[in-house]
Amino acid sequence: MRPLLAAALAAAAALLLAAPAPAAAAVAEFVPSVVMTNFGEMGGPCFSMVDKAASLNANSIKFVPTVHYWGSADRIDKYCYRDESWNCVDATPDTMRRYRDLLSSCIKHAVSKGLDVAILAHLDNMREYTWRNLLQFDPTAQYGGASYADVVLRPMADAVNQAVGSGTNVIFTINGETGKSVSQYANSWLALVPTVRSWLMAGGRMSRDKAQVAVSLNYNKLHGWISLASIDPNDIAAGFDKAWKEQSPGKPIDNKGMKALYDAVDVIGVSAYPPLYVGFKMADLNKPIEMHANELAYSGINLKSLLDSGKKLVISEWGVGGGTQDGFAVAPSVNYVAQYPFFGLWYPYADYKNPWKRSDYNDYRKYLYRMTADYLSNGGGTYPIDKVYVWTAGSWDALGVHFQSSDGSGSWADNEIIDLVKNHNSKV
Repeated sequence: MRPLLAAALAAAAALLLAAPAPAAAAVAEFVPSVVMTNFGEMGGPCFSMVDKAASLNANSIKFVPTVHYWGSADRIDKYCYRDESWNCVDATPDTMRRYRDLLSSCIKHAVSKGLDVAILAHLDNMREYTWRNLLQFDPTAQYGGASYADVVLRPMADAVNQAVGSGTNVIFTINGETGKSVSQYANSWLALVPTVRSWLMAGGRMSRDKAQVAVSLNYNKLHGWISLASIDPNDIAAGFDKAWKEQSPGKPIDNKGMKALYDAVDVIGVSAYPPLYVGFKMADLNKPIEMHANELAYSGINLKSLLDSGKKLVISEWGVGGGTQDGFAVAPSVNYVAQYPFFGLWYPYADYKNPWKRSDYNDYRKYLYRMTADYLSNGGGTYPIDKVYVWTAGSWDALGVHFQSSDGSGSWADNEIIDLVKNHNSKV
């Protein structure tokens, strides 16, 4: 170490030791998400969503840009981008550049407001709703002439690189709920970690400590291959060990590669929609992370050890939707709302799609936010959480961020929850 640098570091350390301890802060903030599914939503609507998100006193913002594919529930034929008319246009050099530039412009708007940035790369089926967790694909292989790395990750990473300043912290999550792919093609995902980081840092735009790369899986069924008959998360947790022993020997799950991938990333993300009940206790908020840690252990991954080593844990998706499994109706009871928070109704808002008009449903939603704020302010649970990324689209959008979360007849947002989140975030 050079003498001048050593002296400077020693002086800084002395000042830190002499300074009074800072006041205790909340462990994590509620970070709103900006969800975009087509080119039209990446223009003016994105700027509007950033402005609404910025009013919530968070220090950061998460962008969820979505790329689509033609194929089936378990196969990709080719990738595409949705245009303003919701048609899916081929991924060509021109459409990739357009995607990059639209996203970059909106990220730059967020950076101008002093916000740190997170990206959650999203992939959806163009034909119908299917869960990406069951999609079998190699992110480095070409499908229809291009790979996931080409169509999804490179434009998003380049957009960030073009938009950020030297002081912007970035968490770039290379996937969301792609368990079957990650567990089979773990080494392909592993190879993308340093590649994506190099794209973020290209041209010296970001330092290594600012360019953080993450992997994110669902809180349960995270390998994608293990099938259980029940959709009840508690049933899945209770039956997972038996299902793993019966099913995993016949599945192409790369446990060694998964462990190497988790060792390589900076941040670990979890889509965490906890199965709860009316009047749940604060300790119950540990449930999804405990379920996740338990399933990770089957691949030799020790979540606590990873966090002790300095990696961060973030909740990639969080909220409550108040809908049914098919996504077309309001939940039949408040107990159903609590047990299945991952079911909701999609935008645009319509009065008949508003679960929160029922006072008992909305009382539960407010209770969930209050308890979560207290949970975070008291240090969280066994696994310290760095950020909670709130899903702010469709009937999950209690914060009114999405540009189609309200109309003249009503809104999915709740002003009490908005004030609670603003107050909580102001203390972080």
